[in-house]
Amino acid sequence: MKNTLPEPAFPTRLLLLGRPEAWLCAEWPAVETALGEAGCTVVARATRHSLVRDALESSPQALLLWADTPELSELLDGLALLSPAPPGVCIANTAERQRGPGLGLQVWLSALPSAEELLQQLRWAVWQAERHAALQAQLDDRKWTERAKGLLMAGQELDEASAFKLMREAAMHAHLRLGEVARSVVRAAEMAEALNLAGQQRMLSQRLVKLMAQRAAGIEARRAKVLQDESCARVDANLARLQALLTATEAVQAVNKAWATLRALLVGKPTAAILTQADAAAETLLTVSDQLAGAIEAGGASRPLQLVNLCGRQRMLSQRLAKDALLADLPQAGAHAAGMAAGLSAFEAGLLELEAAPLSSAEIRASQALVRDEWLRLLRSLRDVQGPEAAAGLARSSELLLAQLDRLTEQYQQSLQLILG
Repeated sequence: MKNTLPEPAFPTRLLLLGRPEAWLCAEWPAVETALGEAGCTVVARATRHSLVRDALESSPQALLLWADTPELSELLDGLALLSPAPPGVCIANTAERQRGPGLGLQVWLSALPSAEELLQQLRWAVWQAERHAALQAQLDDRKWTERAKGLLMAGQELDEASAFKLMREAAMHAHLRLGEVARSVVRAAEMAEALNLAGQQRMLSQRLVKLMAQRAAGIEARRAKVLQDESCARVDANLARLQALLTATEAVQAVNKAWATLRALLVGKPTAAILTQADAAAETLLTVSDQLAGAIEAGGASRPLQLVNLCGRQRMLSQRLAKDALLADLPQAGAHAAGMAAGLSAFEAGLLELEAAPLSSAEIRASQALVRDEWLRLLRSLRDVQGPEAAAGLARSSELLLAQLDRLTEQYQQSLQLILG
């Protein structure tokens, strides 16, 4: 059977690792000269302490480690700091050779060979490393593909064969490997999820104060307390997931800090003074959550992500409007009235933008119609907030609208245009 494996690569840049005196033996100069004549040049001579710097500056293609047993462990520890380490050969007579492959040392020799043999061993080390990297890439591609298939199957209600076919066709159309498309699918889904969660934090900041106002006014107080506790748990779960999804955690930490301030005000019976403090703390949480959502959207830079963010903002406005109406008796009633007027205009404008967006499906359009219906009901409730019965109707309308907006946001998050965009 014909060997189809590629010819081992020829390393032209070699880094030496070991104590300086190790390279002063009588045999080494002749070996180094022969390597140079064959095209393999020593580009750096590193010790444990200079290894990372020398490797970054010289960009070696291969490494030769030569050490006695007492110093080998220390040199291997230094090599472990270099990630990824270049493939290499180790000359040492020791039992520590089991650490070699994990550090890029593919060949282990007990003595310095001839220049010709050393060159062959270096070539073999490079080939082994490239082969291992290729196999690892295939395994990684399979893992990404399985994850991407699962997302498509869940979000688009596809069977496994259809989900795979969809990704394969996308890869052919974009001239990409299937693994690259799979990675893009997973990352797009994670970005959309993170944006949805950040949007939820904006909404929850307003919902929590709205529920506090309900409790203070005795409007379905028991149910409001249950929803308040559920909202607190939702904020905690969202923050934990955001920390797992996002590598830049400063913005998440800002949300965490603002949330801690608001949460401390949710304990006990909400008085007028506590409500005022909680409202201010909720505004801070809203601001930092909005900044986080904006950063996530900017990182994705796609129209579907903008729609996820816009839809999430509508959720926040639905709760803010109800909150402002219920806080109308506080000393800052004028500010809440002005907030309501701005919120009404902003919600209607956002709803019109969502309805006009071309990236929609029949399911999304049906949800948009339900959102419009609930919005009209909330408007009717906002016109008459006098008396406990009207206020209770307002509270219920805001929750029904929120439920429809939650569903619509999830549909945008799982849309095919976003996942494969």
